[in-house]
Amino acid sequence: MRYTPLLLICVLLTACAPTTPLFIAQVTTHEVEKWKELKSNKMAAALEDEGDLFTYSAKAIRDNKSAKAEELFMSGYYNTQYSTEVRAIALYQVGLIYMSRYNDERDDQHALNVFYKLLNEFPASRAAERTEARILMIRQRAESPVQKTSRELLARWKPKQDLDLNRASLDPDLTLLSRRAILKDRVDEAEELFLLALADPAVQASLKQNALFQLGLMQLAADNPRRNRDKGIGYLRRLLVQYPDSPLASKASRHIDRALNQQP
Repeated sequence: MRYTPLLLICVLLTACAPTTPLFIAQVTTHEVEKWKELKSNKMAAALEDEGDLFTYSAKAIRDNKSAKAEELFMSGYYNTQYSTEVRAIALYQVGLIYMSRYNDERDDQHALNVFYKLLNEFPASRAAERTEARILMIRQRAESPVQKTSRELLARWKPKQDLDLNRASLDPDLTLLSRRAILKDRVDEAEELFLLALADPAVQASLKQNALFQLGLMQLAADNPRRNRDKGIGYLRRLLVQYPDSPLASKASRHIDRALNQQP
């Protein structure tokens, strides 16, 4: 079974407070404006190099705040109210942060230790499948006689043309994770990730509302090669039914009306 970086899961905030639950913090909107302002090559390179990094994780790499990000994700891991899938994802993100080639604080051994912990404690999780591939990647990397620093890699890095997160055709309410999933044809993986958040009883209602909203927008996106209008409308209607007083209700209604008035 594939697991996005979502993908992933969870979800994508620009400035995640320590009290914000895990990756789900990333389900907020208006990140695109932040992205345009920052224009960070390091962050963009990290996201291109590792598709499973959450936006928060990539920003930690950009800002040299690996330890702070680790603290946040580990608080999710230690919280036994979360499902095993969510706790495994928290460990997975820590490993990805420390193994990133564009992280000035890169520590492959620490990443390996975290990955092994994940495999030992959550061997049946979705994240475990992805973890085995990352362990192999680190081992192969160690065999290379030349170990380039993040600055050396960035000096030769050029952005990929197929990952323009600021593309005008993308809805402004889409998060960076959702945008990346659409442009990389990984919406199915992102969907699986958001559904994990919806299924976890410990996840806050406000975050589940955001998850449903993103699920709907991804399915309705014109840039989505597997666009499914009915499925997108279904997620937005679910948002309205389950959370009629949600601050996202009016936006969801407008998106539903727009989708229904478009030619199938």
